[in-house]
Amino acid sequence: MDVASDGVAMSKPIRLSFIAFVLYSPFAFAEPLPKSAKEAGARYAQALGAAETCDGLRVGKMAEALKNEFSGNDLKAFNAQAADVYASWQKVKNCSRPLDPNPCRIMIQLSCQSAVSEIGPEGSAIPHLLEIGGH
Repeated sequence: MDVASDGVAMSKPIRLSFIAFVLYSPFAFAEPLPKSAKEAGARYAQALGAAETCDGLRVGKMAEALKNEFSGNDLKAFNAQAADVYASWQKVKNCSRPLDPNPCRIMIQLSCQSAVSEIGPEGSAIPHLLEIGGH
């Protein structure tokens, strides 16, 4: 038996099993999850809207699976928030100012940059909801 640094005796097979569990567990490198169904709905719709609005982005597999995490009242909250956020993205996408289109272009660029920084591959909020590379 080996003695771990904290003084607890652990046999070699048990220690190796523990190390394997930590290294290969799906929870070892888990991505941050939304704090609520409402936040999840907002991030889901952000991914959908950005994928439709921004060139070179697509909805990630994590976003596609996110909705399946909720049921009952949580699913209702998810759907309601997703509908609100998606409607906002549609307004951005359909922005039209015939006399000066620059504000629309700027709003789209800033929205796309924000989405990538928050939910893209290296996102600060929930990574991998949005993937880079085509529609």
